Amino acid sequence: MPKKHESDNHKMSRRLSLTAILLTLTFVALTGCGQDNNAEPSDTGSSTSMIENSAGGNQSSSAQNDKVAKESKSAENSGNDAKKSAPSVPAPSKDTSSAPAASNASQNPFEVAGIQDPKAFLNTFKALQKAVADNDKEKVANYILYPLRVNDSEKSLTIPNKKDFLAKYDQIFTDAIREALVNQKTDELFVNYQGVMVGSGELWLRRATDNPKHFGVFSINLETVAN
Repeated sequence: MPKKHESDNHKMSRRLSLTAILLTLTFVALTGCGQDNNAEPSDTGSSTSMIENSAGGNQSSSAQNDKVAKESKSAENSGNDAKKSAPSVPAPSKDTSSAPAASNASQNPFEVAGIQDPKAFLNTFKALQKAVADNDKEKVANYILYPLRVNDSEKSLTIPNKKDFLAKYDQIFTDAIREALVNQKTDELFVNYQGVMVGSGELWLRRATDNPKHFGVFSINLETVAN
């Protein structure tokens, strides 16, 4: 009997040891799961932080784009205000320093002068050259925009109509004036906002204010020839 009782106690001790080991393993496993669960909110928080940072970056980029758009609009409005306050066009002169050569323009070399149809202008110009070369006063008179201003070294004369122009034709279209016009090459015409210049400023042409398809001479500078 004592030996059997001792054997039973030994078995019971082994069972308790195994139970203790199992409990320890279970506790360790549960503790590990708890740590994993605790880690998840941290990851989620990190993801949330990244999303918030991304959203903040997008908001910053959007604000910057809005600022650029406002600055661009402000610059555009300033340009429009400057155009509105621009001074009126002065009288044409023989100064060619700011007049670009027509041959330098690609499509419409006369656009700066307000001429939208370069082909029609050149046709008119060539017809005027022929009329002057033929000394056809009547035809030449049709290519004048009245009132015509004629400048010399002493005074400025205004020719109000075709009748007065024909009466003073020889005084206006002198040999030097006719030579400057007839010898003018169309690809060497000078153009600025005042109009189209012939020679060294002997004649100036532009479009009519009441008809953008009608062109003619509006100013003649006799003193340019004399100089």
